[in-house]
Amino acid sequence: MQTKTLVLILVALAALGAAAYLLASGGSGAKTYVDDNSPVMYFYSAQCSHCRAQTPILEELAKEGYRVKLMDVLAHPEYWEQYGVSGTPTFLAANGDKQVGFTQKEELRAWFEAHDARIAQAA
Repeated sequence: MQTKTLVLILVALAALGAAAYLLASGGSGAKTYVDDNSPVMYFYSAQCSHCRAQTPILEELAKEGYRVKLMDVLAHPEYWEQYGVSGTPTFLAANGDKQVGFTQKEELRAWFEAHDARIAQAA
């Protein structure tokens, strides 16, 4: 019975975190920087202040055509071990290169460019 309670609590926390993330990102839920076909995975958590700070930069880079595949570590705790992620935000390229921690726009743009993350026409 305790395991079921813990699972329910974790699910509730994940839902609350997702709601907070949507509110922090404008509430629309539309993330222009997301594409499941991107060669760059973005590991984040709705509870991570650095991830929330990264969002406007990702939105700006999306205008230039850069996209990431979202990897929510709160909803999928197995990602930590599966992908060797030690903190959020973390960007992981298809070749295994990582960019860990909050990253300024110019540095992230260069990293995205080096890892073929521009997959859409600039807006």
